[in-house]
Amino acid sequence: MKKEEYISGMLERTALFYDEDAIEKIRNTVFAISGFGGVGAITAELLARWGIRRFRLLDMDVYEPSNLNRQLFASSSTLGRYKADVTAERIKEINPYAKIDMVVKDPVDNENVNRFLDGADIIIQTADSPSCQLFYRAAKKYKIPAVNGFSTIIGCRVQIYDYRKPNKWFALETIRDKKKFKGRKDLAQMNKKELSEFNAGFMHGSETGATLNFVTNIAGAMIVSESIKLLTETGKPCCFPDVIDLDLYNLKLSVKNTYSPFSLENFKKVFGKWNKTRHFKSYLAKRKKDAGIKQG
Repeated sequence: MKKEEYISGMLERTALFYDEDAIEKIRNTVFAISGFGGVGAITAELLARWGIRRFRLLDMDVYEPSNLNRQLFASSSTLGRYKADVTAERIKEINPYAKIDMVVKDPVDNENVNRFLDGADIIIQTADSPSCQLFYRAAKKYKIPAVNGFSTIIGCRVQIYDYRKPNKWFALETIRDKKKFKGRKDLAQMNKKELSEFNAGFMHGSETGATLNFVTNIAGAMIVSESIKLLTETGKPCCFPDVIDLDLYNLKLSVKNTYSPFSLENFKKVFGKWNKTRHFKSYLAKRKKDAGIKQG
């Protein structure tokens, strides 16, 4: 099958909704995607089916058995393989005419983040290490939007940071980060070893997070939805400081302001002290209670 016929067939149903100009705008966007776990894999899968021409992929992890419950590209044949490599192959399976500009299999640092984002048009950020804040800094530097999404066990949150235009709320992010990481060297000044130590100090460590496959996949689909709306200037994208908050178990979908002074959650996030072990145990217990699951 010729290229034109293949791509036309792939986009036949899409073209019944979006016109050619909108589709071409999406296809010509250079997508940088970080993280190919439960959320990031479905994101890459769906974007590949838009016929996008160029991708950049970053993930340092390999597939392991615990990924099989939710991660789209995790299978008996991919265990032990790098997620970024498997994702690149999957994209090419869907669209053999797509170009994978780069595949990075290292943690994000101050060296590779600039190479990764310089020349990209948008960053999809689904990785969960604290050093991934570097993506947002680089996105701001190169004035490209960053779309973030993550699961919350029984729901998910999705948000756009559109660094192409000024936003007074970005200053509050800077203030929050300075307070949160007070007394530490700035991320932009950390070498690879220091970033690794930084991640170890703020990650949940031995506390394994609960994840449900239908939740993580919905989060990925919502990221694609927000990205398409933003790029085509259609619908109503959810841009910072607003965030989409979905609770599947209690049938709640809302848009919240990240810095609303009327939110106790926001107050705790900015001013509260954080204990890793206590936080994750109490968070899991609350989500189970919200879902109507008896505590054993």
